[in-house]
Amino acid sequence: MGQIFCFALLQRRVRHDALRMRLRSHVRSAIKTASWRAFAAVDTFALVWLFSGHDATHAIAAASAVVGVEAITKSFLYFAHERLWEAPLRADR
Repeated sequence: MGQIFCFALLQRRVRHDALRMRLRSHVRSAIKTASWRAFAAVDTFALVWLFSGHDATHAIAAASAVVGVEAITKSFLYFAHERLWEAPLRADR
């Protein structure tokens, strides 16, 4: 009886640890997404400003508009990409 209880407790602990690791992985992906988007937004802003060919005021407005839209769409795309890369690892567990 004691062995059955220990086995059940161990099985429950393994499931709990797997869930915790999966959540930690999602949080890690979200943090990586945010930090990458910050770097990429600065790059996009600089490139649009540099290549826009407008005066400084219009170039900054154009760069800000592009960065605003691009940051939102590419954040979702990067997060989905990151999760897809993690999917094969979960299937092996």
